[in-house]
Amino acid sequence: MNPLPSGVLLPSGILQTPWFAVFGLFVAFNTIIYLGLTAAKIVPWPRQVQPREVRRLTPIAQGDWMPHPTLPARAIVDDSARSLRENQAASTIPLAMALVGALSTAVGLLYVVLYLEEEGPNLIVGPVYGLVLIVLSLLLARRRPRPRVSIWIWTLLMVGFIAETSWRAAVIDSAVPLAFSIVALGFAAPISLSWGAGVFAAVAGALPIIVAGAEVSIVDTLSWALASVSAALSSLVLLYLRIASLDQIDEEQQRANSLASTDTRTATFSRAGLIALAPTLAEAAAQSNTPISVIACRLPNLSAINASYGFDYGGTVLATTARALRASLPERALVARWGGNEFLAVMTGETPPPAELQQRVKEGIDTSGIALGKAAVDVEIGSATGIPGATTLEALVAEAEDAVT
Repeated sequence: MNPLPSGVLLPSGILQTPWFAVFGLFVAFNTIIYLGLTAAKIVPWPRQVQPREVRRLTPIAQGDWMPHPTLPARAIVDDSARSLRENQAASTIPLAMALVGALSTAVGLLYVVLYLEEEGPNLIVGPVYGLVLIVLSLLLARRRPRPRVSIWIWTLLMVGFIAETSWRAAVIDSAVPLAFSIVALGFAAPISLSWGAGVFAAVAGALPIIVAGAEVSIVDTLSWALASVSAALSSLVLLYLRIASLDQIDEEQQRANSLASTDTRTATFSRAGLIALAPTLAEAAAQSNTPISVIACRLPNLSAINASYGFDYGGTVLATTARALRASLPERALVARWGGNEFLAVMTGETPPPAELQQRVKEGIDTSGIALGKAAVDVEIGSATGIPGATTLEALVAEAEDAVT
């Protein structure tokens, strides 16, 4: 029986030719493009962020490194690798969803045309589901929800896509839609970049393929069951490979950030590292209603020491001074090499008296034994204290340096 109605516009001989099927597929793709453009005009664009809202969201402006005490502290990401994976998945999912939606719409329309007389009305689910995927991909690209939300939306929709294609295979008694299900099952988990969502997609996606394989008469049920299990395992292997590669990238980034924020000679923070961490310390001080203190520690005769004993010994003096300064301050203090012969420490709360702190650091250097038989290492220390939101890092540093004695 001819699956297409003939004699209305074209004779049945033309409708059954291969070139007409190609032409129909071309028309279907053009229809998808026009539907996508229509959906793009219907879906609202995201609300623009006004400059005053940008300032509210980013209170750490230039020249005012201490935020207002009433502003909430930002959440600190504990797992940077997981954050990298989630952000990567959230940026990939809209495009992947749009491609799957276009494929589902095109193939679904083709099956509706080919089986119009037999199961055409039932097969309209495929094109409709594809259009839903396209519209949702536009929404995810523009609204940008939380990464976990995007990941689970993708996972549930892909399980639905696999179930729809498996159901289509059982309706028309064909193995071709089952092949689409196998392909979709293979890349559903790797794109999610989440073990929880990936395992769920692998298990929930394999079940409808196994059930449909038992309903389709032209395929071997056991073979399709093994194929679905193999696809599920392959998807988990690809998921592992993607996660492992992203974790390695994150590890390299963390190592690079650590090198960029650490002074290798003294094992303290670098100037850039202390500046990057100072806003977080200021927020903590603002929430606990405690002041911020800055301590400047200078080695006035370091140039003479380098000239007399060499730069290697000068580096040893710097490292010993850094250890002595850290040992003389509370654990909450952040110590950094601020300049060639100067260290800077930032901490919450009041500082010890500069004279007392100077004596501690000098004793730490002397007891290390590095100056035996050489010129003594001179240490000068000054401090300054301010209230978060009422001063700046630059002002406190300048005040502490002026107070160096």
